[in-house]
Amino acid sequence: MDPVSRILADRERSAPRMMPWVVLAVALHGLIVGAAFFFGRAASARPAHLPAVSVKLVRPERPPGRSVTRRQPKPTMAAATPVPTRAATAVPQPKPTVAPPVEKISDDAMPAPDAHPTPAPTTPPATDLTGTGSGGGLSLGERDSGQVPGIPADFHFTYYIERMLTLIESRWFKPAVQEGTAAQVRFRIHRDGRLDNIEIEGSSGSPGFDRAALRALYAANPLPPLPPAYGKSTLTVHLTFSE
Repeated sequence: MDPVSRILADRERSAPRMMPWVVLAVALHGLIVGAAFFFGRAASARPAHLPAVSVKLVRPERPPGRSVTRRQPKPTMAAATPVPTRAATAVPQPKPTVAPPVEKISDDAMPAPDAHPTPAPTTPPATDLTGTGSGGGLSLGERDSGQVPGIPADFHFTYYIERMLTLIESRWFKPAVQEGTAAQVRFRIHRDGRLDNIEIEGSSGSPGFDRAALRALYAANPLPPLPPAYGKSTLTVHLTFSE
């Protein structure tokens, strides 16, 4: 046998055997686990001893000099005594006050120094539709036997003429001309108030004054409708613009 094989064989014979120690360790662990399980089960089956505590109820003593009152039962609805109502007292009525007598002032008494008689209202002057008054403006000519030459004789509605003149004059812007300048214009009013056939009948001699008169009529177009009581469908008017 060579030297190497001999050394290996010696080591195998001299190596400690571990198997018996492993078996011994397993057995010891099994014993420890079994003992712990046994003692734990026995301890859980043993009844627990708790300390006993005694409790005693003590009633408080009543203070001296206080008597015990019993509660009275509540009266029922049938046994309830009616509450007496107060008698209605008469309310005194206030005495009527008597006004002091008014002293009558005699007719011979003198009036107060600050008293002034109220003047009677004056009647405003009537509107002049003929243009015969002083100053310029719009006119329909002079009256002749109760008729207005600028309006047909069968047209008797003065309120319509006054309103027509007011509307036209509010739209008339007078140019600067000499006093006494006048232009006569003719136009026709339809039933609905529309104007047409507007033209100069009598020139004033001033083209600017004539154009201002025509512009006033065009600006006032249309006028209010003709009165329903007027029988004709149109009304022809001759109007004079004067300064």
